Order: sequence, then structure tokens, then C-alpha cells
Amino acid sequence: MTDILIDSCAGFLTGGLALSAAWGLFWLAISLVGLSRGTCGQRIIFMSFVGGSVPLALAIALVWWMGDLERMTAAFAAGLLGMPTVVAGFWLRRMPDGQRAGAHLAAGVRHLMGDLLGMHQGCEGCHDRQDDRTCR
Repeated sequence: MTDILIDSCAGFLTGGLALSAAWGLFWLAISLVGLSRGTCGQRIIFMSFVGGSVPLALAIALVWWMGDLERMTAAFAAGLLGMPTVVAGFWLRRMPDGQRAGAHLAAGVRHLMGDLLGMHQGCEGCHDRQDDRTCR
């Protein structure tokens, strides 16, 4: 019984670390595009790299601690799916304004991506180097 609890908790933790690593690597890709456009600084790239690589290293260490694939049981797999289920539940939660939390998160991600990539707000997605009169 203790082994099942340990395996499911380790799976839950690994699932959370994998989600965190994916989120950090997503922002690393966005910030690298921003660097190539000249709209994003190197500090943001470093922080995105750290935000993706540290949880990834911790997840790899946890899987190594589990003993590779030998101890990865059905309890570990169920725990692994636990954190994405929790995040999906939060995504579907209603906010005080009536919208779902996922819609607020997506709007925030679009806004931050626009800032990092140098998108203009008035025109539908051109960047700073484009000389368009509708963007001014």
C-alpha cells in the first residue's frame, strides 16, 4: 500500500514538473524569436531557459530515483495524469466575470507574446519593423 502511494505521488510530482518544463520551454521559444527580432532581452531568454531546464532536470532526477522503467507502475501513470487533470480543472473554472479561467490565461499569454515579439496593438499582428500606416 505504501508503494502505491509513493508511486502515485511521484507520478503526480513528475507530471507537474513536466508541465512546468513544457511551459518554460514554450517561453524560451517565444523569447528566442523575440531576440531574433530585437524586441526581447537576453535576461528573458535566460529566465525562460532556467524555467524550462530546472523542472526538466528535476523530473529526470525523479524518474531516475524511481529506478527507470522498472518501478513505473499503473499507480505512477495515474499520478502522472493527475497534474494535467488539475490544470484542466482550473482551466474550466469560472471567474467572477463569468468567463472561464482558461480564457483569461490565453488572453494573458497573447498579450505577453505580443510584448515579447514586438506586436502592435492597433493592427492585427504586424511587428515593429513593418512600416504600415495603420499601425501608428
